[in-house]
Amino acid sequence: MQRLWDTLRLVRAINCGLAAAGVVVGAYMTWVEPTYLKPILAALSTMLVCAAGNAMNDLLDIRSDRMNHPERVLVTGALSKQFAKALASGSAAAALVLAVFVNIDMLVATAVAMLLLATYNLGLKNLPVAGNVVVAILGGMTFLVGGMAVDPILVWVLPGPLIPAVFAVFFHLVREIVKDAHDMEGDRVVGSSSLPLTFGVGASMTVALVLFAVLTLLTIWPVAEGWFGLYYKIIAVYVVDLPVLAILIFVWGNPTLKMLSIGSAALKVGMALGVVALLFA
Repeated sequence: MQRLWDTLRLVRAINCGLAAAGVVVGAYMTWVEPTYLKPILAALSTMLVCAAGNAMNDLLDIRSDRMNHPERVLVTGALSKQFAKALASGSAAAALVLAVFVNIDMLVATAVAMLLLATYNLGLKNLPVAGNVVVAILGGMTFLVGGMAVDPILVWVLPGPLIPAVFAVFFHLVREIVKDAHDMEGDRVVGSSSLPLTFGVGASMTVALVLFAVLTLLTIWPVAEGWFGLYYKIIAVYVVDLPVLAILIFVWGNPTLKMLSIGSAALKVGMALGVVALLFA
């Protein structure tokens, strides 16, 4: 049981669950008539891609994680590097196999996601902005993948999964900047050039705050167009956007490690609640 728990921690099971939820929402926002098999396969494939990427990330980040995240299972030795390598490669292979049974668009998207994850883990994450953008794109892709599983053409029609994909890009970009600010000391040790290390915490948090303010305005757009209803507006704007924006303002004014952790956690909760808002859209 402990090994299972450690494995779930390694792959960031909650993050993978959120990725799968994005796929389900993307499918839901695309279908004309309910369809389940292909979206389920797409969600499982996406979870496996996420698991592979997170296992690879922890393998390559052991040195910095000794300072930033000493509780992680590869740092503590709860799981071995060999196990993590096998898990990453096995998850990636299984994701591709499942994608084959969805459609060619899903297979291509899965391969692209894996390529992006590989380039991120092997170097882009150590560059200012570039790594953050890759993670943000991957977050947005989950909704598009769900739409592709239903209809590769309708996925691009508004209103549809393209809307939450854009929201997810902004959300992930902001959270990645906040996480980089939190992990500065460990990143400095390994020679990373993250946005906070390059331009400072103050400037980075200003960028994050501006991006989230833009996101807040964007979430109102579907309501103004008459695409999304009252329940979406209440959850997205009043339960997610405004409280998270307020928290980020506090973090911007006092960017201590504790406040940065609170900001990162608030953004993760906001992502989950955002998915709920879209289900009511």
